[in-house]
Amino acid sequence: MGNSLLRFAALCALLTACAAPTPPGPVPLRIEATDLTAPLLSDLAAAYSEANPAVVVAPTVLPLSIAAADVAAARADLALVASPDPEQFATPVGYVSFIVVVHPSNLIFSLSAAQVQEIFAGGVTDWGQFGGPNGEIQVVGREDASDAARAFGMSALSGAFPTPNALVAPSWPAMREAVGENPNALGYLPVPELDATVKQVSVDADWRALIVAVAMNEPTGPARDFLAWVQSAAGQEVVAKRYERVK
Repeated sequence: MGNSLLRFAALCALLTACAAPTPPGPVPLRIEATDLTAPLLSDLAAAYSEANPAVVVAPTVLPLSIAAADVAAARADLALVASPDPEQFATPVGYVSFIVVVHPSNLIFSLSAAQVQEIFAGGVTDWGQFGGPNGEIQVVGREDASDAARAFGMSALSGAFPTPNALVAPSWPAMREAVGENPNALGYLPVPELDATVKQVSVDADWRALIVAVAMNEPTGPARDFLAWVQSAAGQEVVAKRYERVK
């Protein structure tokens, strides 16, 4: 009887030792974005997770200052921004283009880059000066500290911010609402945020900003693999859905 018990115990131990190990769970990859880069991160996260099911990309949308702080404190593996902290590692991902928008009823269809800059600076304040009906131009911008305002300011306004008389939109939906409800308003949007509630004005300039992935130091492991994929032909094809390629 004793020998039988010993043999049974030995068999159980052998079966336990031979059992397949529990497979590791998905690897989380924490990536943050501003509302300027959020649609791009959404596209990339979905495509990468489908191609690499062992990695779960957890995208989060936050203001620029918080995203930069999270990267610095290692609360995020990466962040996609257009206004990077010069102290952080940065590598290119894609380009975002900006467009100027007005109310759909506005009779102005095109402006020169210089005219747009004058309007945003507050130097020209009436639509009648451009051949439209008389009416005070209401500039609409984003918060000065936002990724959007910094990127648009650098690409379109030579580093300046809009006139102090500008309305401040806290989000892209708020920008569309402010412009779409005021016949005299003028604002801007990144191309992915354009819809039929506002009208695009043709401008003789290509205003775009480089989107980069930032980290405190050069990434390793899953974060490095993700960036290599983003910069590959497959990743850049995803970028091109709503933004512009870097390669």
